Amino acid sequence: MAQMVLACVAALLLLWGLGHPYLWQDEAATAVLAQRMLRFGRPLAYDGVNLITIDNFAAEEPESIDQRTTSPQAAIDYYIRRGDLKADTTWKWQPWGQFVVAALGFKTLGVSTVTARLPFALASIATVLILYRFVLTHFKHAQMALLASGFLVLNAYWILHGRQCRYYSLSSLFFVLTLVGYARWQWGGRWGAALFVITAWCWFQVDYGTVWPVLGVLFIDAFVTQRRSLWRPALVGGSLALAIAPFAYYYELWGRLSSQVDTWHNRFMRNLLNINEYIVPVVIIGAAIAVAVYRWKTLPDAERRLVLIGCAIFLVLLFWVPAVAPAAFLRYVINIAPAGCLLVAWVLVRLGGSQPRGLTWAAAAIFLVTPWLSLPLSLPVYLLHRAKYHRPSALRRELNVMSRSVFGHRPDPNRLVADWLKQNAAPDDEILINYEDIPLMFYLPNPIRGGVSAFRVEDDAKRRPDFVVLRHSVPFEHWPVYEREVQRYAWTPVPLEAPDVIWGNFPDPVAKELNPIHPHPLFIARRIVGQVTPP
Repeated sequence: MAQMVLACVAALLLLWGLGHPYLWQDEAATAVLAQRMLRFGRPLAYDGVNLITIDNFAAEEPESIDQRTTSPQAAIDYYIRRGDLKADTTWKWQPWGQFVVAALGFKTLGVSTVTARLPFALASIATVLILYRFVLTHFKHAQMALLASGFLVLNAYWILHGRQCRYYSLSSLFFVLTLVGYARWQWGGRWGAALFVITAWCWFQVDYGTVWPVLGVLFIDAFVTQRRSLWRPALVGGSLALAIAPFAYYYELWGRLSSQVDTWHNRFMRNLLNINEYIVPVVIIGAAIAVAVYRWKTLPDAERRLVLIGCAIFLVLLFWVPAVAPAAFLRYVINIAPAGCLLVAWVLVRLGGSQPRGLTWAAAAIFLVTPWLSLPLSLPVYLLHRAKYHRPSALRRELNVMSRSVFGHRPDPNRLVADWLKQNAAPDDEILINYEDIPLMFYLPNPIRGGVSAFRVEDDAKRRPDFVVLRHSVPFEHWPVYEREVQRYAWTPVPLEAPDVIWGNFPDPVAKELNPIHPHPLFIARRIVGQVTPP
């Protein structure tokens, strides 16, 4: 009964209105690369018309931009030389697992916004149910299993990421399955080692960013607990390494360019606050370690080790993300939310002890609807850095964000722009857009110029741009290039009331900070044929 209720609530939050907001930039990249995988057999960044890049403006070279805005080949050569793409423009920035999943959805159900997101939403539902069974199996406590899974279902940002056509939900699913495989291996389950290797390999194929620190924690635990027979974990680790190695070589993991935004200190602080406020409060991690140490001799071995593994994972990620990720977005740690929910449930149940069970439920309600457990860390940080971080609140603001995102119908700039162009642009019209260019590649047949890479912005030798779409809210752009191109021609503005925000359906808390509350309309215009402005 509990699992059925969890599944129903998860399905409601993950599937309701799944097709209303159009895909935003990163989602569209997954969907377009999946389409190209079906067409070419591999995810090509360049299909002969449109180019997809990693959208990391910190890695761009402004001094060379004028050399690659008029020639598509010059731009392609630049990104291959920089290490973003393989020589034939095959995408290598992420492993292909998410593209395979999206491609299977398109092949089976057709191409649409709903079918792009549906496989990922279903993976999130499966994660909730598997987490419930995992906790019930290894902690032997029904209330704890229900709380852990319930916390996950009502984690606003985990739900919002789980509704995306992006690797987040797949990474979360295979993280939990990797824990399942590891526990089965460590406690003598049949085919446990093989299951662990398979699930960890699959996790690598959908997210090779988070898998490394987590595997490091798991193998440290395995070597410590099996120190009298080190060959056993060494054999499993060697098998997993051999399985991953060909793909790591093909994706050229060690040759990727990594350019980070902001200072290491600021990335660390943002990552720390993301974990503390949206995944697991730091005081819970401290309490879990304290309870595990205090009850070391009375706790079952599996329970004690799994709790400490969960704590160690978060402590390692505190430093891993700012060290390797370009920015401290929540998406780099949201996939580990199941472990955070488990830690909170475990602490509340174990501290409740012999107290009336209603006290545990009351504490759970406080955790769900308020950020009070996060305040011991977030409040001092806010007082020291008022200009950088949101003011703490009495209730969880993200619950309102989730409600409006799932059940509301806020104006979606990508839907408004794409639908207007469908009705007013010929299939061969060239569209110039400075950001959120990839959604137009998914929804329209047109050649798309621009994006963060400024691809073909000034490539006017054979054809001039017919339409222009500019987001003035975007701070990371080669703006002089766009200004030059727009000023070359005369334009008729289109009175389309699409909000000028940086991102469309972007699920990260940072969107609340950067997207204006009352945005101006974005600029969309049609070129006046035959008129060129004087130089």
